[in-house]
Amino acid sequence: MRSLIKTVLNARLTFGKINLLYGVKNPDEILFKDEMSQWEGSGNISIQITIDKPHPEWKGHTGVVTTLIPPLKIDETKTSAIVVGPPIMYKYVIMSLGDKRISGHDIYVSLERRMKCGLGKCGHCQINSVYVCQEGPVFRLSDIRYLREAI
Repeated sequence: MRSLIKTVLNARLTFGKINLLYGVKNPDEILFKDEMSQWEGSGNISIQITIDKPHPEWKGHTGVVTTLIPPLKIDETKTSAIVVGPPIMYKYVIMSLGDKRISGHDIYVSLERRMKCGLGKCGHCQINSVYVCQEGPVFRLSDIRYLREAI
């Protein structure tokens, strides 16, 4: 996600509002804290971080990342969502994005977690006839809905 965010920020005039919703189990797992502070300080991106459970060193939002989605004010006709994270999270994030009326055509998911060799030789990433390492690892949700094991 970091490289995508940097690319979007470098081409800022091409994109509208950017919301980064970031969920971790505890504050120690937050990556790129300094960069996120810089990004947010630039006024070009809104960053919301949540941790799963209360923590003595945390003063921010507590709860799973899906709890950050309902309050968002978005225009579903101009919104794309990129989802990266553990498999269990995908189902619930996708449901929450659906509640916001974001179409599967505008939701991108990374299935990189399924890859092993990265060459299409081991078959570890194969979902039906799709090799994630060769055809992805990023897919539009609308393109993989029929692949039952994908999410």
